[in-house]
Amino acid sequence: MPFNKNIIKDKELSIQIFKDGFSFCTPKARPFFKFEKHSIEQGDDLKKLFESHAFLESEKIKAVHFGHSATFVPTSLYNPDQKKAYLNYNVSLEEGWIIAEKETKDEQIKILYPVKPQIEAALEHYFKNIDFTHYSQILYDLSANTGNEDDSVVMNIHIQDDEFDLLVFRGKELLLFNTYPYINEDGFLYFVLGVAEELALSPEDFSIVFFGKYARYKKCYEALEHYHQKITFADQQNILMFDEREHPAPYFLNLFD
Repeated sequence: MPFNKNIIKDKELSIQIFKDGFSFCTPKARPFFKFEKHSIEQGDDLKKLFESHAFLESEKIKAVHFGHSATFVPTSLYNPDQKKAYLNYNVSLEEGWIIAEKETKDEQIKILYPVKPQIEAALEHYFKNIDFTHYSQILYDLSANTGNEDDSVVMNIHIQDDEFDLLVFRGKELLLFNTYPYINEDGFLYFVLGVAEELALSPEDFSIVFFGKYARYKKCYEALEHYHQKITFADQQNILMFDEREHPAPYFLNLFD
């Protein structure tokens, strides 16, 4: 079940913002900068980073927020006056931060997440046509666009270094989305099997699709294989995709969506 993944092309730049740093991803360069040494603030230091790999020559720019979990609200139930209440179920809004609102391509889900406005303002200073989003919007749109029209149940899993995202669909209907922390394969397995139990899914009832396949997550894959047979790796085509250790979400290293 391949995802319709758009690979970064020439003159395209993906800026990915995490809790501990940020990454600039182009077809030729994917450096990761720690916040302990660098910041996204308007000034000479940030401009030098952009100039170091000719990032300012990019013509199409996407900025993707990873720093905080997002909240999904069905569009049919959404009340814009309750944005803060929705968000507080998952994350507390820090002082000076604002709530960003996005919508999935199928218009079924409103996505809310916290944003530090100074970061977006600094990037907008250098890139006038920049587009901002949250990584969970991309995961949802890829999952919902697989052409699965029947009532089969699919669990899509996106692994990051210290947490993973889990989206369960029955046909085109989202049954569950959540982000879970983990330290090792035991913690990973605990949450995956717990979700299956919560949704009353036996191993024969659903398939599991991972976003990519990477050496650093091998123990998680192998642990799950002891309990589940219907496992595939989307976009991997039997070849391990490049896996740069500093980047905490390797599936997004070459993704532009």
